[in-house]
Amino acid sequence: MSFLQPLLLFALPLALLPVIVHLIHQHRRRTVPWAAMMFLRRAQRMNRGFSRLRRWLILAFRMLAILALLLMAARPLAGGLLGLTGGAPQTVIVLLDRSASMEQTHLTTGLSKREAGLNRLVEAMGEAYRGRSRVILIDSATGEPQQVASAEALTDLPSTWATDTTSDIPGLLQSSLEYIVDNQTGRTDVWLLSDLQATTWEAGGGRWDTLRQAFQELPGVRFNLLCYPEPAVNNLAVAVDRVTRREGRDQAELVIDLDVVRTNGGASPTGEGDDDGSGAPGAGAGPGAPAQEIPLRFVINGVTTVVPIDLRDQQASLRGHVIPIDRTLERGWGRVELPADSQPSDNVWHFVFDRPPVMSSAIVTDDPDAMLPVRAALSSPADSAREYESTVYGPERTAEIDWEQTALIVWHAPLPGADDLVKRQLENHLAAGRSILFFPPGDLSGAGDEFLGVSWGGWNEVASSESMQVAGWRNDTGLLANTRDGTALPVGEIELLSWRGIEVNGATVTPLARLENQQPLLLRVTPDQTEAGAQGEVYFVSTLPGTRSSTLARDGVVLYAMLHRALASGGDTLGLAQQRFAAAGVLGDSEQARDWRPVEAANGGNGEAVPTELLGLRAGVLSDGERMLALNRPPEEDQPRRLGISTVEERFEGIDHRIIVDALEDDTSLASEIWRTFLLLMAAALILEALLSMPSRVQPQARTQGQAAGGSSGSSAEGGADAAGDRPQPAATS
Repeated sequence: MSFLQPLLLFALPLALLPVIVHLIHQHRRRTVPWAAMMFLRRAQRMNRGFSRLRRWLILAFRMLAILALLLMAARPLAGGLLGLTGGAPQTVIVLLDRSASMEQTHLTTGLSKREAGLNRLVEAMGEAYRGRSRVILIDSATGEPQQVASAEALTDLPSTWATDTTSDIPGLLQSSLEYIVDNQTGRTDVWLLSDLQATTWEAGGGRWDTLRQAFQELPGVRFNLLCYPEPAVNNLAVAVDRVTRREGRDQAELVIDLDVVRTNGGASPTGEGDDDGSGAPGAGAGPGAPAQEIPLRFVINGVTTVVPIDLRDQQASLRGHVIPIDRTLERGWGRVELPADSQPSDNVWHFVFDRPPVMSSAIVTDDPDAMLPVRAALSSPADSAREYESTVYGPERTAEIDWEQTALIVWHAPLPGADDLVKRQLENHLAAGRSILFFPPGDLSGAGDEFLGVSWGGWNEVASSESMQVAGWRNDTGLLANTRDGTALPVGEIELLSWRGIEVNGATVTPLARLENQQPLLLRVTPDQTEAGAQGEVYFVSTLPGTRSSTLARDGVVLYAMLHRALASGGDTLGLAQQRFAAAGVLGDSEQARDWRPVEAANGGNGEAVPTELLGLRAGVLSDGERMLALNRPPEEDQPRRLGISTVEERFEGIDHRIIVDALEDDTSLASEIWRTFLLLMAAALILEALLSMPSRVQPQARTQGQAAGGSSGSSAEGGADAAGDRPQPAATS
């Protein structure tokens, strides 16, 4: 428990005053012999147990009243939402979620979830800890521990400012665990500020079991989760799928594909019941809802046009929208803006354009015949306005690959060893934001090698008269997602005759398609930021497209869509105009990052210049003099689903933790004074002491016939007994 006036605690020994007064009173009594005392002593022995208990209770309540008075005067801090107990710890670690979704703003106060949470944390920590604890900040954008001079300095640090990045909550917890173990922080309070966005928590991931077990073994570590789970209501989000510069005979034009989605967040303040996706796009909107006209603002090189679109069933798609531009304008930048709402981070999407580069892919294989369907699919243009090129290399010819101009690497060969140069080239290719697709090699050599914690297992075959089917796949995201008009790919029609196992050794993976035996058909690997960046995409396919392995090449639609989606993802990083997602390290190392500058002084048209510390972490258009780079929030930041409190409780089961559910409109202090509690305690103690101190009621006794005649000695004996209390009276003699 913390106190605003801790010096008054030195007066706590005054609570012993009732005992001291009682002892002094005991020594002041004078013994006077009296002949009738022998009868009173006999009566007193009969009631000694209750009398002694009553005296001790009276002393205890008097001491409790004085103790409560002293604690009340010291102004204790506890209760409220914090529930702080045990005084100030040695170390306080603040885990701050700086993702784009944390910028949801209260329209009245203008404070975002991040700002409101930080302000309340700073206020509570200042009152409760009063500078007696060391403060460490670990933010989601950088992931680096940083010692802070005081809690009050948190709001002024660039490491707590808004970003358009995503976050990794298990990664934040892992960073705090490593800091606690490496620095032996002693008794530690860990504060986690988050909005419980499901995509950033990865509640179903395998890292939670390891983290929970590790924290359970650490003594003196306590978690406090300050949560803002309420999603934005009637929020509009815009995302641009494609921007292509097209040139005709007389003029040039930009062709833009984009989507606008409304999310109706209906979460309760506790976040309960949101695990099933409440608050998803279109929640609560019937299919026959009337269309709503939304003005879209296009800004191309500073020139603004407004185009109204109709929002039906809570979403709208604009495909092939043409914006004429000057024929001499070969390169440029732009953005699409929605009207302002409570979630400003998803109201703007930035883009850049240039003459489209060649969509180049490289196939590394030790069996060119097996990759003929893959090369044919990658050489067929998915966009008639662009040129496509696919080249086949043997594993010994990887030095000939033009890594800077290749969007997709298809690898059909044994995985490179840990010391191979090509492995580092693949990691650099991935860190540059490009794609890698692994097909299983027929050769079992190098079975122990792995890439990003994933390796190949053995081959599996089914009987010649049978085949393995696909049991399920992700159709909402990834390479197998539905088409733009909502049509599902015919993944369920694929038949497999043979496939190779995929072994995961500590990697973070997402199965995009599973077979009937629950083995993965298509697996996406999430690279670790410290190992190979976090921009590119890595996929493992467990079968081959040849007729001896599967029907991928015979049907063709799934194979074509899968390959071209991976190619398009990597193609965004080709040429002098590139599209990427905001993240730490997206501009390269510190030396390379210094060369980038905002193309326009204002970011997103709101008049706020991007600070140097936030370059690469905020959405906008940057240039290094030769290249232009459009940065936007990652797509997962537009997902409205929040975790339920019950799910969070399960993830922290067995760990000392408290979950504080807060709301932007709530201004209650996290650390509240509880002196009123001690005032009530003092009053209750005084009342009980008074009740115990009251003399017992005298019960009238029936007189004998001789006493009724006026025996005076009997009256004197009765009166003396009443003075000692309600005790049995000795019989009077006549």
